[in-house]
Amino acid sequence: MISPYLALMLFCGFIPLVYAINEVSKPSWKNLKGSYSTIYKILGDFRVIPDLGHSIFLLLVYVPLTIIAVLALSLLLDSTHVPGNTFMRLVFLLPGIVSGGISVFIWMFFIGSHVNWNLNNEAWIIAGVAFSSGAGSWVVIQYGSLRSIPREVLEAAHVDGCNRWKLAIQIKIPMIGRYIGYMGILLTASAIQIYSEPALLTKIGLPSNWWSLNQVAYSYAFQAGDFAAGTALSLDMLIPSIIIAIIFIRKTDFLKRSSY
Repeated sequence: MISPYLALMLFCGFIPLVYAINEVSKPSWKNLKGSYSTIYKILGDFRVIPDLGHSIFLLLVYVPLTIIAVLALSLLLDSTHVPGNTFMRLVFLLPGIVSGGISVFIWMFFIGSHVNWNLNNEAWIIAGVAFSSGAGSWVVIQYGSLRSIPREVLEAAHVDGCNRWKLAIQIKIPMIGRYIGYMGILLTASAIQIYSEPALLTKIGLPSNWWSLNQVAYSYAFQAGDFAAGTALSLDMLIPSIIIAIIFIRKTDFLKRSSY
């Protein structure tokens, strides 16, 4: 059953990673002699520090706010048993059906070219675009994880006097910790490696063509033809994603056989 996953992991994960590690040691405009020192020499690019600040903003604002909003909506759907529940789940799922690029085009239509882009609003707009295109799918996923909690546990909590608030905070959220950790890992990776939202918003006036680190890596690899530097910056983005993923895994029951 896991063989299709292993095949995808091999061809879309490990083989590209090995190729990237080999590529980064070749001569580059950032390192004419070529070596693995390109991984830290690329950080001297004048665009990296501002773009790193954008990624940190998304990590500190977009990721936690998305997790809070998704959990709040999922818990609300799970605790409110009304005839419209099925329809509401469909409503939350619809934005997730639209791919990220198409959702950005929809936002471009609503924003228009009259926006006065500046440092105070561009990060919030990009975070809003990313939130709108992904939160709905996460609501459906977390709702499914809540529905997997044994009913006996919830009934016992009711007998012990738990109201809806205590049931959500003390019972439900701890029991779906692995799913929250999974969401946190993917949201973190998407925040660090964001690309399509700022790249497409430049068409309507976003002043920077390298708002994100991924855009800088793209400009090195496919505009300057410097694959070693582009690969080095890509590996630099991978390292913090792996570290944060390990923290999420260790702080939740992500790898345990059963949560219950």
